[in-house]
Amino acid sequence: MTLWNRLRLPPLAQLALLVVTFAAAAFLSLEVWMQAVRHTSLCTTSGCAVVGEYIRFGEGNLLKFGAAFFWLLWLVAFFAGRYPKAWIWGGFGLLVAGALAFDGTLLGFQFVALREFCLICAITGGLLGLTVAAAAWVRRSIGVLVLGLAAWSGGFAGSAVLDFQVQPPALQDTVFVSWGDTQNATAPRHVFFFSFHCGHCSKVLANLAINIEHLSGAWYLAPLDGREEDFYRMVAVQKVLAEKTEDGKPENPFVAVLRQESMEHPAPVAVPESLRQTVRNARSYFKTKGFDGVPVLVVWQGPGRELILRGETAIFRYLRDQGWLERTLMVNLPPQ
Repeated sequence: MTLWNRLRLPPLAQLALLVVTFAAAAFLSLEVWMQAVRHTSLCTTSGCAVVGEYIRFGEGNLLKFGAAFFWLLWLVAFFAGRYPKAWIWGGFGLLVAGALAFDGTLLGFQFVALREFCLICAITGGLLGLTVAAAAWVRRSIGVLVLGLAAWSGGFAGSAVLDFQVQPPALQDTVFVSWGDTQNATAPRHVFFFSFHCGHCSKVLANLAINIEHLSGAWYLAPLDGREEDFYRMVAVQKVLAEKTEDGKPENPFVAVLRQESMEHPAPVAVPESLRQTVRNARSYFKTKGFDGVPVLVVWQGPGRELILRGETAIFRYLRDQGWLERTLMVNLPPQ
C-alpha cells in the first residue's frame, strides 16, 4: 500500500460525519472546561441555569456524559468508515437512536413543562440532527433520516404530553442577604429580585437605602446575575454585612449593594458553592413563577397570602401606601 493510500482522506460523506461528531464532542468538552475552570458558560441566558436545576445528577455531569458520548460516537464513526462492517454500523445506529430519543425528551420537557430555552441543549440537538443527516448520506438511505426523526419526535411528544407539575424552589432559598425582623415568623417578608445591571433596580435600592429606618418586616435580596464578577460583588456585600460599622450598627444592606454595583471591576475572591446554588435557586424560582423582568418584589404576608409587585412603579406605590417613603429619589408617582 502506497503512502498516498495510507493518508488518503475518506469520502466526502464519511468526512462530513466525522466533522459533525467531532464538533459536537469539542463543543460539549469546551462547555465542561468553562464551567469547571472558568465558572462561566457558553450559554448566557437564564434558561440554561433554570433547566440545569432539574437534572437529577447535576448539569455538569450531564455535560460530561454528553461530551463522552460524542467522543465515543466519533470513534465508532471512524472505525465504521475504515472497516465497513454491518455490526459496527448497527452499533452506531443504536447509539444515535438512543441519543435522539433522549434529546427529544429533554427538549420536550424544557419547551413544554418549563417553557424555557437552553441554548446549549438546542445546539447539541442541532448537531445531533446533523449527525443523523450525515449518517443517512453515508449509508445512502433516506430511511435512516426518517427513523431518526421518528425517535426524536417520539421522545419530544412523550415528554410534552405529561404534566410534571414543576415546583419552584422555596422562597427562602433564593436570598443571599437579609435585614430587618427576620426572626419573627409572623412578620411580612419582602424578597426583592434584582440585578446589578438594572437601572430600575438601582432606583428602588436607593430609595430603600434612604428610608431604611422607616421599613418594617423582614427584607431579603435575591440577585439573578450569573457573571463571575457579580459573584465577587455578592461575596463583598456579604462580608461587609457580617461586620459592624464604627457606631456598632450593622451596615445598610441596600447601600452595600449599591456600592458594589458602582464598581466596574470588583476584586476577585473565592466564591462559595452555596452562593452559586442560591443564585441558581433565585433564577429557577423567578422563571418558574413566570416573571419576565426585574425588579420584582414578592411580599409574603402569611400562609396563602402573597403579593407580587412587578416593576418600579408598582413597588414604589406599595412602599408609599405602607408609609415608608419619607424621602424619595427620582420617583414620580401619581397622587393617591
